[in-house]
Amino acid sequence: MTNGRSPELWTIRRLLQWSSRWLAEKGIDSPRLDSEILLADALRVERLRLFLDPDRPLVAAELSAFKERIKRRAAREPVAYILGRREFWSLDFQVAAGVLVPRPETECLIETVLARFPDRSRARTLLDLGIGSGVLLLTLLYEWPQATGVGIDITDTAITYSQLNAHRLGLEQRAALLVGDLYQPLSGLQPPPCFDLIVANPPYIRHDAWPTLQPEIRVWEPAIALLAGDDGLLFYRRIFAEAQHWLAPDGLIAVEIGSDQGASVVNIAHQAGWDDATLLQDYSHRDRVVTARRSIH
Repeated sequence: MTNGRSPELWTIRRLLQWSSRWLAEKGIDSPRLDSEILLADALRVERLRLFLDPDRPLVAAELSAFKERIKRRAAREPVAYILGRREFWSLDFQVAAGVLVPRPETECLIETVLARFPDRSRARTLLDLGIGSGVLLLTLLYEWPQATGVGIDITDTAITYSQLNAHRLGLEQRAALLVGDLYQPLSGLQPPPCFDLIVANPPYIRHDAWPTLQPEIRVWEPAIALLAGDDGLLFYRRIFAEAQHWLAPDGLIAVEIGSDQGASVVNIAHQAGWDDATLLQDYSHRDRVVTARRSIH
């Protein structure tokens, strides 16, 4: 319908109604929210502006920009990849295909660590294994202005985006970023480093669970950052077995875990000789973080 005009008039309100229905038909879980986020990005405005001026018509260039974004979302590409960024801990992290999208539940690990180290003015040394876009290491460095840290990831893409985010946050002078497999890059450093804290959000998805995941994860996100053997516990065994070589006597290790892995990861920590292995749940009462102190003999 043209209402006597040509071309057809598309307002913010009408476009959101149409795109929400279309995304819902494509199986998107949050069609209205995703439509609002992508339209605000296409218009280069805050989401609030959509509600303040819902009857504003879009010009051709704006319609084209939104159409490109909404088509990508209909193909189940994650919103974070379409935007090229994701908010975490109220900080903005750039991401792209090949880098794991930060999850809100990972903030539980940050909260846990900050609670264990309440004095934020002390100089500390941190190690982040599997740094991805840098959310763990860089968020903690942001909160601890005297801290320094090392981040390791097996992919060049992850390190590239971690470097980019460190620069954008003004943290590049306090973050050393290395390519390698878990602790392997540390063996060449002299003197050998010793850390007050080791954090990790390692891969923890079982191979048999992979086909059941949503396309946003299974098709778009890097499998190398998600899959962890037949039982999903491969990397926890390696992390806890080797961590004692790199952690200070009074140091802490904190790892994110899958929602059904709490007892298994605590058991892995105990078997590796760790004291005070503790399971914490997130706000949805699901297993989320395991912490452990270094065994001292």
